[in-house]
Amino acid sequence: MNRRVLFVLFVVLLIVLTSVNIYAARTELSDDLQESLHQLKVKTEKVMEENTELEMTLQKQEPADIQARYDALVKQVSVFIEVAFKQNKETYQERKKEAHKVMSKDLAATFFPTANYKGDRKTEVGEVEIFIKTGNLKNNKASVLVKFKHTLYSLQSDQQQVSPVFLNIKVHREEGQWKITDFQDVE
Repeated sequence: MNRRVLFVLFVVLLIVLTSVNIYAARTELSDDLQESLHQLKVKTEKVMEENTELEMTLQKQEPADIQARYDALVKQVSVFIEVAFKQNKETYQERKKEAHKVMSKDLAATFFPTANYKGDRKTEVGEVEIFIKTGNLKNNKASVLVKFKHTLYSLQSDQQQVSPVFLNIKVHREEGQWKITDFQDVE
């Protein structure tokens, strides 16, 4: 009889321990779910606040202001293309002065490294197409795609070579004016 009582007590103890383990596991799982739910609520609230701020910013942006920034950006990029890719001995000094207005100092030094033009070529630019890549012109940075035809005239042999050029131009707004900071050829 003593063995039966011990056996029954052992079985009861096993049942109690199993029940406690099951209860603890469920409680822990429930706590984890509650924590995850709380984190999701916090993230949702943060996203909703950001969304509200963006909507308010959009409402504040006036189409006339956006158009003015767009027009200024297109004008600066157009001037950059004319200054940088139109080479001519007679207009070198004018273009060099203009370069400092539309591009960074480093970029201007790249295009105009000497005091006088020493080349024996003349180049022209035609069929310029400008595509603004950035949607929000309120930012101080923009990326612009430009496509044009670049014509190279050899002054010694009267030959001409036309090449299509496709550039990705990086633009930064400084003191209310767009400046070209870098560009790269797009393949």
